[in-house]
Amino acid sequence: MRTLLGRRTAALAVTAAVTAAGLTGTALADAPSGAWTATEITGLTAPALYGVTAPDRGHAWAVGTQSSSSAPLILSYRHGAWAPQAAPAGTAPQLVDVASRGPSNVWAVGQGGGDATAKSLHWNGRAWKAVAYPRQLPMAVSVDSRGKAWSIGSNTDGSGAAVFRRTGGTWTDEGLSLASGTLLDALAARTPEDVWAGGMTSSGDGLWHYDGTAWTQMDIPGDWPHWVLQVVALSPEDVWFYTIPQDPLFSGPTLVHWDGAAFTVTKTPSPYEQVRAYAQDVGFLGDIASDGRGGVWLQDSRTAYYRHFDGTTWTSVPRPANDLGGWPQVYDLAQVGRTASVWGVGPGAGDRLLIDRFR
Repeated sequence: MRTLLGRRTAALAVTAAVTAAGLTGTALADAPSGAWTATEITGLTAPALYGVTAPDRGHAWAVGTQSSSSAPLILSYRHGAWAPQAAPAGTAPQLVDVASRGPSNVWAVGQGGGDATAKSLHWNGRAWKAVAYPRQLPMAVSVDSRGKAWSIGSNTDGSGAAVFRRTGGTWTDEGLSLASGTLLDALAARTPEDVWAGGMTSSGDGLWHYDGTAWTQMDIPGDWPHWVLQVVALSPEDVWFYTIPQDPLFSGPTLVHWDGAAFTVTKTPSPYEQVRAYAQDVGFLGDIASDGRGGVWLQDSRTAYYRHFDGTTWTSVPRPANDLGGWPQVYDLAQVGRTASVWGVGPGAGDRLLIDRFR
């Protein structure tokens, strides 16, 4: 689920005074079995990836932008290798998210301007098709258990945030009534009767649930409203959220779990060591993904580690070594089908791009 433009320019509601919490006093579990490795892709121009999806071991797609954000970028993984795919004419130049329900049903959404009027794409197993989008700034896309695509988007002026479902060959507004100025940036449509939408609002927590009939705004425990950045929905009793409590001192992000009846809030290991007046890019907080075993992977885009949470304790697992002169941010993580493998993508450097994988 990724992050660009509308998400990138969203300001935190408070000035963020960020301190380094590190792992002091945090119990560490044994590292999961396996290792993170990186695949290098060359031959691109100023590439960046913002979304990745993997319906099974043999197929994956990653989307983003290239050529100084002037052209869309689609990479397909098959037969053990990544390769570029051509985007249809008119595709928005900055693809921000991608989701799938099998190798023949993949959806991507993008942001752009000028002649790039097509904001969403569909892959049917043979070719990509450009599809018009009802808002100027699509933010995320998800595909439910029946193969129907859901998406969230808004307008460039921040108005019109809404949830849409692809029905009858068009994007249909699913009736989530939101206050003006509400930001939606996270979406997980597990089934048509179990959909989560996350974001930030001026009243309460930025989290809503749809049961197939109506939307309910949810209340996460805590003294401050939560800005919900990411959602991973595995079952009605197993949903994970990556959030920012909007307290005046910006205590840092949290990992929140829903068990079907109540929320549990866990502080994440925080790498932040500087004062930030604004979150210029929501991607600076990274992403989460299921580990396929009841826990969660987290990459916080500020350290040389992937964080693993087994439901009780944290583990820090080293990222793959590289010679880029730093650690590329990780904008999106995706579990590979129902396995314990995970893909991680982010921006590149020059003509080089690294895609991480745990297995």
